Amino acid sequence: MFDPERQAHRTAHPLRDPVRHFILSLDGVGYALVEGLMREGHFAFFHRPARLIAPFPTLTNPAFIEILRPLGAPPSPGYEDYYYDPTANAMRGGFWHRFRRRTFIEGTFRELFDYHPSGVTMTLEYAAPPLSAWLDAQLSLQKALGRFKRSSDELFIAYVSATDPLAHLGGEGLLRRFLVALDRKLERLFIESEGRVHITLFSDHGNLFARYRRAELQEALRADGFRLGNRLEGDRSIVQPRYGLVGCAVFYVAEAQEPRVAEVLALVPGVDIVAYRRNGRIYVVGPRGRARIERRGDRYRYLAFTGDPLLLLPILDRLRAEGRVDDEGFVADADLFAATHAHSYPDALRRLWAGLTNAVRHPASVLVSLEDGYYDGSDVLDLFAILRATHGNLRRAQTEGFVLTTVRELPEVIRAADLWSALGLPSDGTTHREHSRPER
Repeated sequence: MFDPERQAHRTAHPLRDPVRHFILSLDGVGYALVEGLMREGHFAFFHRPARLIAPFPTLTNPAFIEILRPLGAPPSPGYEDYYYDPTANAMRGGFWHRFRRRTFIEGTFRELFDYHPSGVTMTLEYAAPPLSAWLDAQLSLQKALGRFKRSSDELFIAYVSATDPLAHLGGEGLLRRFLVALDRKLERLFIESEGRVHITLFSDHGNLFARYRRAELQEALRADGFRLGNRLEGDRSIVQPRYGLVGCAVFYVAEAQEPRVAEVLALVPGVDIVAYRRNGRIYVVGPRGRARIERRGDRYRYLAFTGDPLLLLPILDRLRAEGRVDDEGFVADADLFAATHAHSYPDALRRLWAGLTNAVRHPASVLVSLEDGYYDGSDVLDLFAILRATHGNLRRAQTEGFVLTTVRELPEVIRAADLWSALGLPSDGTTHREHSRPER
């Protein structure tokens, strides 16, 4: 079992001052799983885990860009590598671009990793699930550790992507086995280094293990007379980039059609929240009602027209009683985060606002967050994948990644954008970028 006194002794009396830092980022490993393993005695040489709040949608590109922005991560055109470009009115990226370093690695956040699996390897993780993902997770970890040991860099950042398909298609049991094996290898690294190494583990978002069924989003839109395609052509045209099997959906619609599209989608079984931007505001529609989000500087206002779609009214009443709501109903971002980071929809106002305005270069017109237990995405993957876990929605389990480190005691919860500062690492990534050479 995890022993706080033993951990305090280890960190207060290290063998020597650590001089190197190995940072391993794991795709799609949720906080709850890691916290449970730690209670069983695993990862005992780390400080207690922190919850990492991912941006919305809880997908890899937005999450890693927010995490790595202090190191110079460039913005992403879309929420994933297959995206809609409204300036060209065309779809970009897709399956084949993953096989070329120039289109998949160069000029993206992936250049910041000292070890990153190739696009070919990442694609093959889905070739024979879950065995292919399990084998690649083992191979990627071995390569990352090997490259770190051969390197002399003080800061080394590695990425293992296979943990996400391992969760999606292998389930909690296989992912748990990998993490237990990872714990043993990292403890061996720590011992071999005689304490002269810091180790940090983190993930970009969570994954919820459950039984899933597809939400029939496109069917509902077609039934209302909308046409789905790869271009916007006319008022009833919609573009939906579909990737993976995830708990969210993104739509690009003709101007002024956002309210109608949101109303149609909000009635689909499995839809939890639909949000869209219009006239500098964010509107939220769902089975529990309708509301509007406004922003003024670093303050937000939540106005519920009917019901309470984000379940925030009791929290706002408490903040008002504490004098933290101004006369116009706006609340400081820091106060909202403190009051909502453990909510069913963690940090919802800021995440919805960012998701529809500046999370990517080409934000969607309409974002959908599905209920836990529902998914949307690729028809091709649906042919051979039995979905055991997913991420993407606004809710807590799919949102919360984790942070484990030997560096210092961390806050209970960290926004993705604040990870680097929480670890006490410099925000200028110039030096690190100069030596970064992701594996091809």
